Amino acid sequence: MGGPSGDRQWSYGGGTVGFAVAPFDKNRAAFTDYGFIHLTTDGGTSWRQAYLKHEDRNPAGSSTPKGKAYRSNGLEDTSCWWLLWSTVSHIFGCYTDIRGARTTDGGASWSFNYTGHSENTAYHGVRQPVTERLFLATSSVHDLFQSTYLTDSRIDGGTGRILSSADQGQTWNLVHDFQHPVIWLSLDPNQPSRMYASVVHSQQGGIYRTDNLQDLSSSTWTLLSKPPRTEGHPFNIHCLQDGMLACTYSGRRANNAFTASSGVFVSANGGQTWEDRSDPGMRYWTKDLVIDPHDPAQNTWYVGVFSGWGGPSNDLGGLYRSRNRGVSWSRILTLHRVTSCTIHPFHPNEMYVTSETEGLWHTDQADEESPSFEPVSTYPFRQPERVFFNPFDPDEIFVTSFGNGIRRGKVDPPNGISHWAVY
Repeated sequence: MGGPSGDRQWSYGGGTVGFAVAPFDKNRAAFTDYGFIHLTTDGGTSWRQAYLKHEDRNPAGSSTPKGKAYRSNGLEDTSCWWLLWSTVSHIFGCYTDIRGARTTDGGASWSFNYTGHSENTAYHGVRQPVTERLFLATSSVHDLFQSTYLTDSRIDGGTGRILSSADQGQTWNLVHDFQHPVIWLSLDPNQPSRMYASVVHSQQGGIYRTDNLQDLSSSTWTLLSKPPRTEGHPFNIHCLQDGMLACTYSGRRANNAFTASSGVFVSANGGQTWEDRSDPGMRYWTKDLVIDPHDPAQNTWYVGVFSGWGGPSNDLGGLYRSRNRGVSWSRILTLHRVTSCTIHPFHPNEMYVTSETEGLWHTDQADEESPSFEPVSTYPFRQPERVFFNPFDPDEIFVTSFGNGIRRGKVDPPNGISHWAVY
């Protein structure tokens, strides 16, 4: 992976930023850089990587191969935002900094064996069910809507594109260059040629639509009207079965304070006009909007909210639920910052919730008025990002994270997760 001639050369490592010697063995030491950790057990005569499975290391003194698949041990100092399945074996992982990773063995090992995606980050992906083509939202700006990327000055200079792949993510080709970060995509379930994209920029940002997606690089895109209060920071966009659009706008800071330009917005006329359906707690830093897959009318929605700092954005974090498409809301879980939630595809009451600093949470009472949540004590990392159920094995759960790679678990309701494997 890292090393001369490898997929990333030495580019991510940079200079050494940490060094430690074992207190009771002077021959054992480790150093870290901006991407990796290396160890010695012979006083520095030789060194080896310590961020992959030991068996996957390359021979010392030889060039690092390109396109090789590796298995992680969890020491990953970057973030994974999304997992996109194309077959039971082929998954594309959307990452910050390393752009993305691809597996052809169901997630057991991952590689950079793909071409055409060169932006810093991939945030989201969708699979077109008619054509089986994959689409990817990319950006040169990483960590959008994390605490360090909320101001226009940190975002507006970024670029972003939509890419597509017809070969399970091995080759990506340009669909459209927005010249601004793209963070989310949504397909119209009733019109295969229509797609929506969330594009982030203080002036040109918003929800874009194409009606000729089949034309790929010749497709044309139109910026829809802007929802009330918003200032160019769209996040999720969903097109419901009846044509309603529902989107979130996320956090924005200006003059050292949060602006009230976040929330949940809906349109019943294709984005010509929008209605603000935000709970007061969502006006400053809203994250994922999740449509309950077990509600055939798509009326039940969940929204993750982050608490801000310094003023009215404080103490708003948690998971909010609406049973009437956002007309009214209740906060069913109070945590400092909630990113997302995921419901088991076959067990309507089984839900997992991800948070920024308080780990992974679970309930088996999702449909009750006041469900009880418990932390998943077996999940060993504080900042999971999203939870995915394997579409080919719904009792297999994947959890992406900000700094601990991907972990896979087996779900056995009502007994919870039996074990975790690091991917």
